[in-house]
Amino acid sequence: MRVIVDANLVFSAILNTNGKIADLLINQDKLELIAPNFLRVEIKKYHSKLMKISKLSL
Repeated sequence: MRVIVDANLVFSAILNTNGKIADLLINQDKLELIAPNFLRVEIKKYHSKLMKISKLSL
């Protein structure tokens, strides 16, 4: 199944790695994730803020 993800879903998964959205995106054995090219721009734009809030590292 193809699923289109946008920045809101990806950011939600990053900020709440134990949530249902993160689980769906990470454990997506049967899903084909599709994202707009703009998602890369959004992630770069908010990278430092996402890392600070989530306390994740590269």
